[in-house]
Amino acid sequence: MRAFPLVGAFLLLTACEYHNVQTDFDPAIPIASYRTYTWLPSEAPRGMNPLMFRRVKDSIDRNLAARGYTQADQADFAITFTVGERDRIEADDDGYGWVGPGWGSWRGWAGWGGWGGWGGWGPYYPDIYTVTERSIIIDVYDGKTHQPAWHGVVKRDSYSGRVDYSRLDEAVAKVLAQFPPQTAARTGTSY
Repeated sequence: MRAFPLVGAFLLLTACEYHNVQTDFDPAIPIASYRTYTWLPSEAPRGMNPLMFRRVKDSIDRNLAARGYTQADQADFAITFTVGERDRIEADDDGYGWVGPGWGSWRGWAGWGGWGGWGGWGPYYPDIYTVTERSIIIDVYDGKTHQPAWHGVVKRDSYSGRVDYSRLDEAVAKVLAQFPPQTAARTGTSY
């Protein structure tokens, strides 16, 4: 997994609309009582674009403020985030396809079919493409015990290198919609 040095190309939000959100939490920690937070760390990690770091941090701040959380020095919880990007190669490999010369193609005699056009069964050459999985990972630690309390990840597959910054708030809102967890009685993860 490549992280931080990607200078902004990590961002989840390009060609595809799909967001995959996963969360986990410690049911023994009283997350529902949290009202104040602080940041860990307060600067962009080495190698990460500091402008992108600020955009993600500001988006998280806006989302938490809209939900009634406030920043404080002695906070109920500490929050941090990580961004990541991972490329994978995918292929559309149906085996055989419709190629080569054949009968009845639209390219036949005078465009009305016949011999000489393209058609027929033959070897198929798969489409090979790169898919980039981009993610924002948000971690919450209890302010008193300093133990991990909540973990949220939003992932998105992208088929384009173009970064759409306007969708950053949407991705942050999707993952933080799961914070705090809806029921403290639940155990395990949502993976």
